Amino acid sequence: MAVQTRIKAVVFDLDDTLISAYRRPDLVWRDVCQAFRHELGELAPDRVARALTDAGQAFWGDPVRHALGRADPLRARRTIAAAAFSALRRDGVRVPAPDVAERLADAFSVRRDDQMHREAGALALLTDLQKAGYRLALLTNGDRLLQRAKIERFGLAPRFHHVQIEGEAGIGKPEPGAFTRVFAALGVGAAEVCVVGDSVEWDIRPAKALGCYTIRYDPEPGGDITPTGGEADWVVQALATVSVHLSVQAQARFAFQSHASVSSREKRPTSSIIVED
Repeated sequence: MAVQTRIKAVVFDLDDTLISAYRRPDLVWRDVCQAFRHELGELAPDRVARALTDAGQAFWGDPVRHALGRADPLRARRTIAAAAFSALRRDGVRVPAPDVAERLADAFSVRRDDQMHREAGALALLTDLQKAGYRLALLTNGDRLLQRAKIERFGLAPRFHHVQIEGEAGIGKPEPGAFTRVFAALGVGAAEVCVVGDSVEWDIRPAKALGCYTIRYDPEPGGDITPTGGEADWVVQALATVSVHLSVQAQARFAFQSHASVSSREKRPTSSIIVED
């Protein structure tokens, strides 16, 4: 996106952008399996945790199951746990009764909910952007009740001009229509929007394809924060730097326009000279 285009609106993802919700499932499975170590019998908790993590990656990697899982995460996790136990059984491992897998999944869900929190600097960032005059929207996939509960729990609703949930709108990311519906609600064009999210697949690529400016949030220590071709225009590891970056972009746009204005004046005739034949 050229710097002379003015950013008027910022569209945020919710999960693992404004709130920490689903990052590092492997660590949560590990903790849950340690808590269930007596019920796992001779099975090493770390081995079960790896099987659960692998089953989760397979489940969420399938687009159809991903959509079903977004609508009912509790059921999805029970399906994942059952698949992990089946994989262990195929490897010749003696696994506990099916109810243990189900309770493992439910314990995972409880722990996820307990550990959920606003990302550092999220509210301050939204306040800064509001004061700067940006129109703000929240665009999130998932079940209507589940996502709305998160938004209310963390006091996010009043911060936005528009909140769009997949389960309410009937369309979600990465569908282009999910984004254009938000743009229409904000009264802006795609080139006037900055999209901020953690997922290249769900947030960055579809927004960039529409002509938006994009910022990927990746707080993981040691993560790759270098923008790459076809992906995010910028990568940040702290939400606070989003407003700083947009401010720099605005200054660059102003400088570009000022230079263009001066150049235009310099090209105009400074006097009227008549040359007679």
